[in-house]
Amino acid sequence: MQLKIQKKKMNLETKLKKRKLAKKPPTEEVLKQAEKGNRFIVVQDDFDISYVPMGYTLIDMKHKGDSFKTLIPQSLLFYMANPGEGDAESALEEISDFYGEAKDFEDEMIENGSTSVQQANWATLSRESYKIYLINRLVKHKKGETDERGEPVPEFNPEILEKLNLNEDYVAQRVRAMAALALGKTSKEEVKKYNIDTILKHVTIREERKEELTREEFSKVTCWAGSHYELKPEYMNRDDVKYEIECRHDRGYKVGTKTIKAEKTEFLDSRINELEREITDYRKNNGCSVGRHDTALIREYVNLAYIIPENPGMQLDIQPPEKTNIKN
Repeated sequence: MQLKIQKKKMNLETKLKKRKLAKKPPTEEVLKQAEKGNRFIVVQDDFDISYVPMGYTLIDMKHKGDSFKTLIPQSLLFYMANPGEGDAESALEEISDFYGEAKDFEDEMIENGSTSVQQANWATLSRESYKIYLINRLVKHKKGETDERGEPVPEFNPEILEKLNLNEDYVAQRVRAMAALALGKTSKEEVKKYNIDTILKHVTIREERKEELTREEFSKVTCWAGSHYELKPEYMNRDDVKYEIECRHDRGYKVGTKTIKAEKTEFLDSRINELEREITDYRKNNGCSVGRHDTALIREYVNLAYIIPENPGMQLDIQPPEKTNIKN
């Protein structure tokens, strides 16, 4: 009996000792990252919840089939668990910082289709949440009319549109051009219709190809003029092909060439990111304050105002912008 009591006592002491060892404080690196306010901090597997820094939450994640623990701000967890709630500007900042720090884990983070916030694909979830907060910045929360599919027509916040200079012709033209490129509406007629022919220009490419005439072709385009062959009038000065023959006093000598002239109108290869740079440069040169999320806001405006009503599947991709100074 006494031996059993001693064994139980030893087992209890061993468990308490192990528990005490497990509750070791976080590493200096983790503390540094928390002090800097990093949004995505990977910690050791035996990290004890009692050492979670103020304002952070300990989360279990997966990567390549393995589990790992991270610390993320409680405010960030709120924004991504309740997209659209809270201050939109703060949410955009926090989500962008998190996305930049966590994007290395994006491709294989957590299986898609999970409904639990703590089990979701965090990189995908951050992009989705970011997009919702962009919409909240752009659209006023009022009931308006619906389109032909029954979807609500967005009522944009005029203050935000003015801040982004979207009411100015230079910016508005390039915004329409971005939509035209995304939707594939780049014919001459469509470009002119949307008044963006000065932005999305077309160029004419002239191509020439020279070939020798066959004897049959030679006979078709020429006639014997008594002492030599001459081109028939209908084959002279053509826009599509130029015929040249060697004139000899030999009715059996039928040698000549044709130069095929082709004109192909092509769309000048303007890129959406080039148009975005032009907008940014214009705004900076005119003394406007260009915010971190302005490019994403303009992209989402293009989606809402032009692309979604035409073809929702062609929306411009939007990812949270990275920080200029990445925290280590």
